[in-house]
Amino acid sequence: MKPNTDEGFLERDAASKPRPTAAGWLNRTVLGIGLAALLIIVSLSGHGFYTIQHNNFHTVSPKQLYRSAQMNKVELTRYVEEYGIKSILNLRGENPASEWHHAELDTAAKLNVIHYDRSLGSGTPLTLEQREDLVALLREAPKPVLIHCLGGADRSGLVSALYRFAIEGEKPGEADKELSIWYGHVPLIRPKVTAMDNSFWRYVSNHGAHAELNFQPKPISHE
Repeated sequence: MKPNTDEGFLERDAASKPRPTAAGWLNRTVLGIGLAALLIIVSLSGHGFYTIQHNNFHTVSPKQLYRSAQMNKVELTRYVEEYGIKSILNLRGENPASEWHHAELDTAAKLNVIHYDRSLGSGTPLTLEQREDLVALLREAPKPVLIHCLGGADRSGLVSALYRFAIEGEKPGEADKELSIWYGHVPLIRPKVTAMDNSFWRYVSNHGAHAELNFQPKPISHE
């Protein structure tokens, strides 16, 4: 009987292949982490460029709600006129001693735009009263509304998500996309901003048929 040469070949071939080592596994892991970090850096660089060039301006709901970073008087005037903005919601709070706040109020008054101030911190969870107040304001404010914070990433992302869920009736998973790296919201690098994610999901858990009751709040950094 002839020997099974195919079987012998397979055994020799398997024996000749190098076995994975701990060093090889470590190298692949480091490479994967490096590529993920590079992707984040590239994304943030793109976000930074977009913010500078376009004020991180985005449409949340056409002719209803827009979001942006802080603008100067010239840029704010341009966007108000181009998009027919009727209301501005500033999430940085009243800043009577700040030039940017005076410029924004003056611009709104000259363009006959209603201006609202609300004070939110990107690292501070919103109270129940704050969340309810924001939703009520968004519901009643003349449209279109422009909301902004400083960079247009975290606080603006939260309020945009609240609008899409509470007013437009979108599923929470879809509304939550407003809190995304594509807008500059990166909890991996700035853990404290998970306060915005948690504030949104706490609102979801307390409202409506879409509530995802298995949500577990993320730990918040107090650094």
